[in-house]
Amino acid sequence: MRLNLFWKLGFAFFALLIAILLPVDFYAERALRRDYERTGFEQLAAIARIALANPPRLPPNSPAPLAPSSSAQLEDSAASLRGWVSQMAASGARVTVITESGKVLADSQSDPQTMENHAGRPEIRAAFASGNGQSIRHSVTINRDLLYYAVRLSVANGPPMVLRFALPVQTVDEELREFRRRLWLASLVMLLVTGMVSLLISRSFSTRVERLTEFSRRVAEGDFRPIEADRSGDAMEALAVSLNETAARLDRTIRTLTEERNLSSAILASMVEGVAVVNASERLLFANQGFAEILGLDVPPQSGSALLEVVRQTELIEAVRQVLKGEPRVQAEIVTGTLRQHFFAVTVASVRAADTSGAVIVLHDITGLRSPPSRALPKRFLRAPSTTRRIASASSKSFLSTRGVSRASPRTS
Repeated sequence: MRLNLFWKLGFAFFALLIAILLPVDFYAERALRRDYERTGFEQLAAIARIALANPPRLPPNSPAPLAPSSSAQLEDSAASLRGWVSQMAASGARVTVITESGKVLADSQSDPQTMENHAGRPEIRAAFASGNGQSIRHSVTINRDLLYYAVRLSVANGPPMVLRFALPVQTVDEELREFRRRLWLASLVMLLVTGMVSLLISRSFSTRVERLTEFSRRVAEGDFRPIEADRSGDAMEALAVSLNETAARLDRTIRTLTEERNLSSAILASMVEGVAVVNASERLLFANQGFAEILGLDVPPQSGSALLEVVRQTELIEAVRQVLKGEPRVQAEIVTGTLRQHFFAVTVASVRAADTSGAVIVLHDITGLRSPPSRALPKRFLRAPSTTRRIASASSKSFLSTRGVSRASPRTS
């Protein structure tokens, strides 16, 4: 039971933890990614403002960027542009200078001679159209996902250019992996700690439940000694106190019923009349010595004996069956003996106790009243005396009420 309860608590907590962690992981990733993208674009915009405040130096009065009239001017212009790109790349961003036609003039991470035309890039088109543009996409040149931010740079005596800055998206992926690692590691530690706590709690709870189960088993076997209640102050302590009170009341009730049954048994045993109690299944619950002597039995029949196994008089059996079928009282007469006959008035009355029903049989000797023998007696002589009938009826209720006491308590006699 301990392991069952522990695993139930463990699986329940594990399912609850997973149900919480999965949404947290999902929404945390989205929030971190959005925050990184917003922060990245803000950082690129700040770098772009610095770049616009310090634009690259181009040859003066040039009809087009990087088209000097001499090779020396061309070389000086390219060197100046490369130096400016290197200076801006110190911020950690990738820097690219692109002409209006889409040609790459300089790039901080790649050779511009090997780069394809960038006129179709979304951030480039947006920068030429509105002054700035941004996008998140995969870079074919360096084979990485990047955040792009581009601004238009107006050039004196020439067409505008675009200054583009980029940061790798890989950074946020690394941060997310680190966040997941810490989140799941902390969850694992929490799961282990709570697992140990739940194990201790389940062991304590299981021990207390087993004590209550053992107490219930003792009560069922007739041992009503109270269980020692712990001082935890929870529902289990209240249950133990309630079970102790129930056991005490049950003990008092069984003692009372047992005493009543023993008293009834003593009264019925001392009666001269034959008295027997039959349940609804036509089985004897009690028969006194007078009943056994009338029927010619050596000892009274045992409790639970079938009526048909004890009684041979069909009149008596028929009277009992009529009462068990619903008749409140039936009178009859039976004869015992062959050479010396004895006549007995039979009164069978219905008796009920709680939800149990049965019949009480009273046999009254009327042999002395039969004169001559062939003459039938009036019905008033067939009835048992009223005092005998009342005592037998009251005592039979006690036997019906306590039919299970002998199985529940070892103190019955």
